[in-house]
Amino acid sequence: MVNISSVWLLSTLWLSAVHAGNLYVSPSGSDSNDGTSEGNALLTLGAAQLKARDLIGDLSEDFYVYVAPGTYNLTEPLVFESQDSGSNGHKVIWQATDTVNGANISAGVQITDWTYYDQKNNIWKANVPKDSKSFHFYVNQKHGQRAQYSLSRSSLTLIENGFNINDESVQFLASLPGIENGQLRSRGSWTDRYMTIESVDGNNLIMANPSFNNNIIGFDTFTNPSVNFETIWLENVLGILDSVNEYYLDENASVVYYKPDDGVNMNDQYAVLPTLEVLLIVAGTYDEPVHDLTFQGFNYMHTTWNQPSSNLGFADQQTGGYLGQHDVVDNFTSTYPFFSQVPGSVQASAVKNLSFLNGSFSAIAGGLGVGNDPNACASPGVGLGASNVLIAGMLFHQTGSQPITIGGLQANAHHPSDPRMTNEYITVTENIFFDFGYTFSSSTAILSTYTTGTTLSNNDISNAPYSGICWGYGWGSNDAGGSPEYESRGLYAFQPKYDTPTTLKDGAITGNIISNMGTLHYDEGAIYTLSASPNTTINENCLWNAPHPATLYHDEGSRGYLDFDNVCATGNGYWLDRNEGNLATTGNLTVYNNWVQGDSNDGTNQYGDDVYDNTAWNGDFSTLDKKYQDYCYYAGIPPSERSSRPAQSYPVSGP
Repeated sequence: MVNISSVWLLSTLWLSAVHAGNLYVSPSGSDSNDGTSEGNALLTLGAAQLKARDLIGDLSEDFYVYVAPGTYNLTEPLVFESQDSGSNGHKVIWQATDTVNGANISAGVQITDWTYYDQKNNIWKANVPKDSKSFHFYVNQKHGQRAQYSLSRSSLTLIENGFNINDESVQFLASLPGIENGQLRSRGSWTDRYMTIESVDGNNLIMANPSFNNNIIGFDTFTNPSVNFETIWLENVLGILDSVNEYYLDENASVVYYKPDDGVNMNDQYAVLPTLEVLLIVAGTYDEPVHDLTFQGFNYMHTTWNQPSSNLGFADQQTGGYLGQHDVVDNFTSTYPFFSQVPGSVQASAVKNLSFLNGSFSAIAGGLGVGNDPNACASPGVGLGASNVLIAGMLFHQTGSQPITIGGLQANAHHPSDPRMTNEYITVTENIFFDFGYTFSSSTAILSTYTTGTTLSNNDISNAPYSGICWGYGWGSNDAGGSPEYESRGLYAFQPKYDTPTTLKDGAITGNIISNMGTLHYDEGAIYTLSASPNTTINENCLWNAPHPATLYHDEGSRGYLDFDNVCATGNGYWLDRNEGNLATTGNLTVYNNWVQGDSNDGTNQYGDDVYDNTAWNGDFSTLDKKYQDYCYYAGIPPSERSSRPAQSYPVSGP
């Protein structure tokens, strides 16, 4: 059985030394204890939180809640509100006492007592708690794959209310028991969509609305992807469970089925079914934000997000933005101002001086959402309003969706009606990201939309299904003066054409190492930008081993960026993409002093760009200029941390 307390060693750079404690929590404690010593520890995090509230109103020093190693299972989300804040300039610090392995916070229930369902094909089954509902299942801290069958896109013909299975060789699927509980999944150039089956009529799959209609309008759609990905998948039907790591949850019978590797006994495995969609909510108000609060050394795990299996499905648009309307959309352009966001499993809004340090997100549906729109915040979260937030020394691995999402998409995110809604001064540094986006492969490691003064530095990103880092949103449509392209589409009949800038400015994307990204999609970049972001620098990043996209991609509306001192090694000579045109507002880009694999100018200086003094090079890191070798060596997490944390392999061996 996997030891979930020591799968990865955690960073020690961001941990405080252990002080004399104020409160203690332990799996061997009791909530009848007073919690003031290790030998008299409390049992649950909730009890410690209530006890702490009585002690932190007038602090003269930082207050520590020490949490012993183990797994703390939640039956409801932990909610931290303004009364959980520090006081008098001192912090409340929740700290795992095991500085190497941390403490686990889980929203799942372990599934045991497995028996064979089909011994010949090595399929097992087990009972789950009555009324269980989950889009996710985890085995040995990894995402299980819902039972899945690959279909050629040409085997389905679009009809008025769904699809006809026209290929006789796969028409048997229509008669499988339980197919009416299944979904279809389609991956496009930058989207990953789910559409829910409502019923079957002969060989016709009748799809539920609005998931059907809302997935076939717009761009990179279910039926018309921008790049021809030939495969569509049928998912979540027991009769197609035939591959290792596939599972099926029968919600009516409360039974889960799973196929492990040959020779594996499921009673020796750590299998977990999630019970919650959110683990932790840090939710202040604009009048009273949560402040001076730190979480150190916690491993967040075992959540789900069930909306994709509902009649809404998942009408993906880009990097966690989706059509969340509960009715059928007739005019796609009208939806832009109202995109919803995939919720994080840990959420923070209306906060100030908040830190997440030295922990992990693994075997989890959502990531960390900071200052997202209200639609992505569980009660009592008000959305937006995140200021001075630090995310450092964390590991993000085996997440279902985006590891980190900063900022919102809707009007109050980019033009806040109350200045306290502004997201500002968010720092994401020295984190590791790899193998994420298992539910939505259109996920980027870090998305920062509309923020002021945000810094993304020294992060290690690899094996990314879509882009490495995405910055900005809105395709320039919300910038001052609007976008001629979106005016031609009629957008400003549904939202204002703003005459003031958005809150996106003064950013820094520096010292990151990003490799092997774009593994499952096409239209992306190692670093990808949208919309104007004045005084924003992209520098000293090591961008390498990108299969096919550009390393630096400035998409629609990107303006005001300075790209310099980067190493751009793509393997295909396509290092810079500028989506410029007569109707686009992309331009005023300054790109210089980069070492690049490909044409050093990569186009002309039209649209106000200034591209100069870039050095073309063959991609052999041994011939890279020493200054730029050092940029690559020092990019990502500190060298002293790389032997004890799962850092990627580096293209250079030393300074």
